[in-house]
Amino acid sequence: MNIRHLLLALGFSMLAFAFVAHRDTDLPVDAAPEPDDYPKNYFQCPVDGQLRLTGTFGELRPDHFHAGLDFKSATGGTGQPIYAAADGVVDLIKVQSSGYGNVLYIKHPNGYTTVYAHLEVFAPEIAAWVKEQQYKKETFEVELNPSPEQFRIKKGQEIGKLGNTGSSSGPHLHFEIRNTTGKAVNPQLFNLGIPDEVAPDLRDMKVYFLDDHRQVLGSRTFPLKKDKKGRIGLEGDTVLVGGWRIGFGVKAYDEMTGFRNDNGIYKLSMLVDDQLSYEWRINEFDMDDTRYMNAHIDYPARQRQGAWFHRLFVLPGDRLGNYTRTETLGSIAIYKEKPVKITVNVADARGNTTKLQFWVLRDEANMETFNNPPYQYEFAQNKENRIDLEDFKMAMSPGCLYEDLKMEYVVTPPEEDNMYSSLHHLHRMQTPVHKNFSLSLKPHGLPQHLKPQAVVARCGDGRPDNCGGEWKGEYLSTQVRSFGAYCIMTDTVPPGITPTGFTADLRKKKEMSFRIRDNFAVSGTAEGLRYRGTIDGQWVLFEFDKKNNRLKHTFDARTGPGEHLLRLVVSDDRGNESVFEKTFLR
Repeated sequence: MNIRHLLLALGFSMLAFAFVAHRDTDLPVDAAPEPDDYPKNYFQCPVDGQLRLTGTFGELRPDHFHAGLDFKSATGGTGQPIYAAADGVVDLIKVQSSGYGNVLYIKHPNGYTTVYAHLEVFAPEIAAWVKEQQYKKETFEVELNPSPEQFRIKKGQEIGKLGNTGSSSGPHLHFEIRNTTGKAVNPQLFNLGIPDEVAPDLRDMKVYFLDDHRQVLGSRTFPLKKDKKGRIGLEGDTVLVGGWRIGFGVKAYDEMTGFRNDNGIYKLSMLVDDQLSYEWRINEFDMDDTRYMNAHIDYPARQRQGAWFHRLFVLPGDRLGNYTRTETLGSIAIYKEKPVKITVNVADARGNTTKLQFWVLRDEANMETFNNPPYQYEFAQNKENRIDLEDFKMAMSPGCLYEDLKMEYVVTPPEEDNMYSSLHHLHRMQTPVHKNFSLSLKPHGLPQHLKPQAVVARCGDGRPDNCGGEWKGEYLSTQVRSFGAYCIMTDTVPPGITPTGFTADLRKKKEMSFRIRDNFAVSGTAEGLRYRGTIDGQWVLFEFDKKNNRLKHTFDARTGPGEHLLRLVVSDDRGNESVFEKTFLR
């Protein structure tokens, strides 16, 4: 049944539409919302002008918590100066085709390290040294540790330009602060002067029916209503819920003064009968724990509807260190004659708070029932789990799952000529997996000469995923980190190379470019496309923009006037190779 809002319950007076949500914005802007000892006047903001955040620390992102602040470009494009937040030395430089793209790490005397990601270019002296190292190592992607004396940086010194490199989806600066242990720390706790007097927005809510171990049996929407002024609340203050033990989830976002954007919140707390039952605070986190975001959120809702719900209870396999370890961890026992008072507080990093309060009673006349779909195995989240069959094996170590799982495993015949095993359907994509687990498949009808091209493939809509694979006896084995349909396929198709900025006469051009593409997507242990470009037999630097599959070479003094021979070789995970070879004029 649907959750019903009552007009009368055990003497609690009801209003026709009583908003009990309110926002507390009375704290001064510079007030520290938490007593943590972070230096408040050490770092300056790395960008100047109007400060507009398109991403906050701890914001919910696919498979991870956002580890920094995203500063929107002042112009909407690239090239805005980026400044060092404090005195320090360049400790690490990375150039990546995805991820953070061009990124600088500056180590400061107080022990903190600041990170500046997605840069368009580094400062000239840094860029020159990086390019020298790329030619020395003959690789575009590098990870470099200059000596402490090599690049000494002053506070406010320009260190690069705002860009859109790596996995960035638009021009911005991603800025982080990390402590001496390598944990990411919320930069808004360092008083960077970012204006924010706007309280978080509470937009939606769900109720979850739990067992005695805080595992989810099912869920229902928990209707909130909005008045003409945009305030969120309940119709009345008491609701009946058909369950014995429940938890809640909220969809909440933060905004900042002078700029509207759906940013992440800082803290969630829930009091049950005025006693703290649940608290999550994203002041810092270990980068190795960021994937626990998939336990913190309602992962099925995210996969099915694209909805980001914070859970107000902790799943049994969630080992994230950002929860206050209360006795109940958000699990609430409800009764038919004893109202339970619920208070939810949502706060941003500047102390602006939104509050929602109501009461809950158990509805014994309409108790919820949930039926499990068919399943073949029972997996425990805190134990090793295995399937050992004649042509299929899998093994999950403890901690792969966040809850015990009634595992659905179905085998169907191959659907394409290029499938050399049955299709092994492993549960559902709406169930998250925290870490890699092993798969081993036995082929059927695979010709001996195709064994080197065989891969474990995940099949679904669109291109299949090449998940890699290594022969171990009769089985092709790999590591994956998601459920889905898996089989053995072969990859015999070489990558495609398409000129997008190449002609026989390049005398008036500053660069040449190509688009490269493979017939398989890549996940698991498979490697992405590899490439090597030479001009007249000498290695030259091609920058790779992975999100656009674009290779670009910018000409310099190494390629003088005259006729030259370009040779570009691209190969995939199974060794299939394509070659583009042509002459051009400079």
